[in-house]
Amino acid sequence: MTYRKKKLLLIQISIFIFACSLIFFSYYNQNSQILPEVNKSNNSIEKKKLLTEKESNTFENVEYNGIDLNGNRYLIKSENADFDVDKPELINMKVMQSIFYFKDGTTLYVTGDYGTYNNKTNDMTFRDNIVALYLDNKLYADNLDYFNTKSLLIVYGNVQSESPEGNIEADNLKVDLSTKTLNLSMFNNNGVKVKLK
Repeated sequence: MTYRKKKLLLIQISIFIFACSLIFFSYYNQNSQILPEVNKSNNSIEKKKLLTEKESNTFENVEYNGIDLNGNRYLIKSENADFDVDKPELINMKVMQSIFYFKDGTTLYVTGDYGTYNNKTNDMTFRDNIVALYLDNKLYADNLDYFNTKSLLIVYGNVQSESPEGNIEADNLKVDLSTKTLNLSMFNNNGVKVKLK
């Protein structure tokens, strides 16, 4: 081998070793710098995921609809809603509105400041400033509970009803939706106040 070829081969081997060393040390240094950043970004991704999961428990403009055990359609809406991860079927609602479409063609409108909706049993509770409208009848109360599983509607706390036939004041009103019977009562010894027109 000539001196020139040896020198050229030595330069090529040196350049190859230098290039490999440069690539190795560049890659090694880059990995050592990137790994902490990747871990940091993974941590931030995990934190964002946890925050998103936590925030995803709160909703705006929620709407549920379905059919109760008696075959009546219903729609329930809320401006704000949330649920506890341990009880995801129980939806806590604020500024609630509900419409019940009965099979006989009539509708019942119910509003309340807040309450709950169970998306498994379809049971509903309304609290504070309850207003219920059915045909020409208006009902005001502090609480209204609809138990789909029992076909029962219970209204209690300062119950007042206005209708073309007259007005009613009571503490407790129970409507059995399966038998369509109404039971009025007072919590104390006072009687139910009925004023007929």
